[in-house]
Amino acid sequence: MSPPRRRRDAYRPPRSRSEVLTAVAAVVGVIVVTAALIWFLQPGDKSGSGQPGISTPLSLPRSPSLPAETPPPPPSASPP
Repeated sequence: MSPPRRRRDAYRPPRSRSEVLTAVAAVVGVIVVTAALIWFLQPGDKSGSGQPGISTPLSLPRSPSLPAETPPPPPSASPP
């Protein structure tokens, strides 16, 4: 025989007030800590991570005194 089915609208006692307050406090704490970390670690902030900005240009002009590199010649395929 199969076990009796439970009613879908069966009574469930409400959660205790202290349990709800603990859960709400935990959620608020996680949100506050996340917002604080995002605020303090944002890029461009002088008091943030302290990483220096990039001051070198992305492309540098070639020096005329240095010869251009040439690839080495391919090995000759001579029969043994």
